[in-house]
Amino acid sequence: MNYSYATYFGTGAYEVRDQKAYVFRAPLSYEVREPSREQPGITILLPTLAGFYDYDLDSVFQGDTPGNAATLSFVPGIAYEYVMNERWRLKPYGQIGFGRDLKNNENSLIYLAGVNSHYKFPRRGKWQFALGNTVTHSGFNPDDGGTQSLGILGAGIDVITPWRLNVFGKGTNFANSLIYYLYVDNPSFEQGDDRSRSVSGEFEWSLALNFSKPPRLMGIEIDRIGLGFRYGDNIKGIRLVTNFPF
Repeated sequence: MNYSYATYFGTGAYEVRDQKAYVFRAPLSYEVREPSREQPGITILLPTLAGFYDYDLDSVFQGDTPGNAATLSFVPGIAYEYVMNERWRLKPYGQIGFGRDLKNNENSLIYLAGVNSHYKFPRRGKWQFALGNTVTHSGFNPDDGGTQSLGILGAGIDVITPWRLNVFGKGTNFANSLIYYLYVDNPSFEQGDDRSRSVSGEFEWSLALNFSKPPRLMGIEIDRIGLGFRYGDNIKGIRLVTNFPF
């Protein structure tokens, strides 16, 4: 599976026609400075990823676990968060690291850079609405020279509604989001032989519990927890959702 895709979208089970994969990403990060009107917030990104090939989506529901990892990657970086006004925030970031294909004994350079935008609309009663946008460029350069890039334009709407339920001792609301990703470069995904499949775009619809005060799990702050269902030409998947990704 395309390194750039797995690094960007993270933990989940994905299927591109004949190829099936399971990806686990630990989104480790360290906040150096909180954002304010006077200066941007700074966060150090330390994501670590393991990928497993030929892992069926049905296995997720059957409780089966994948075997040995097929790929490993570490792509550190830095993210800034600018407070434009009380409702709008811009979040540029950049990452560069490496990946290892354990089956083929191949190394790859992996990079990502982009800008996310997050805008909160005025409340409608107890309902909260937010608009997210992204412009991202990523890619990988393996030892064999088969460089691939992935340009992403994304737009989504997030809706949070009241939900009186405590989880981990924290109050929660119900979050529902719909996002569309357009892939500028039509990334290709190898199918294990000489064939490949290209993807031009996909939708993601997610349902999650949104925490009023995010808990921390193993040092990772979790805004919400739920599932995102992805579908596009030649691709489908189920992704673990821990935030609105803008």
